[in-house]
Amino acid sequence: MNWLRALFFPFKAMLLAKVCVRLRDKPMGNSPSGIDILLLALAWGNLGYAAGLSYLRHVGGHVIRSKGAVLECGSGATTLLVGALTRDRGRQFIVLEHNKTWYDYLRKILDYLEFSHITLLYTPLVDYDGYRWYLIPQGLVVNKISLVICDGPPSSNPGGRYGLLPTMMEHLGEKCVILMDDTHRRAEQHIIDAWTECRCLKANRIGRFGTHAEVVFC
Repeated sequence: MNWLRALFFPFKAMLLAKVCVRLRDKPMGNSPSGIDILLLALAWGNLGYAAGLSYLRHVGGHVIRSKGAVLECGSGATTLLVGALTRDRGRQFIVLEHNKTWYDYLRKILDYLEFSHITLLYTPLVDYDGYRWYLIPQGLVVNKISLVICDGPPSSNPGGRYGLLPTMMEHLGEKCVILMDDTHRRAEQHIIDAWTECRCLKANRIGRFGTHAEVVFC
């Protein structure tokens, strides 16, 4: 954690705690409002890299409507959103993060928020067959996943986010929904096209400029 991040950590953690209580205490079945999402984004900061407001709200709605385990590839504001909405709901939430510095920082935030229900894993990127993907710990018990927030690995990684399907297919439920950000980029569009070679699926690009997408199996 660099000195500036450490300096502002207490203030940021306090703001995030207030927003997460607001999200956690929403009545069962109620999706986060636009105000909820805006407050989360402002408390989180890091706006140049954080997920957009439209995408965050879309993620929140899917968390409320889904019932099974949730997998997140990459971590950030969406981690706190999903964490707040799944707390005390008996749902498994697994987060894969390859950046050790960022993992340590987020681990500190989750500990402060007492989000012990989140399984945050440090998973370095390793070579698979023609792509790089997270090193999944042996013996990890994963329930059938109903929702994936696929925001990593970064596009600079060979294969980008492609590794999700070939490595995690057996853990994805038949009605699993995969949410992706930045689908206005050609690299992400190519990944979705490549996934069709692993499994019959349909992708629906949403957002004003098709900046995010939901992918479902046929």
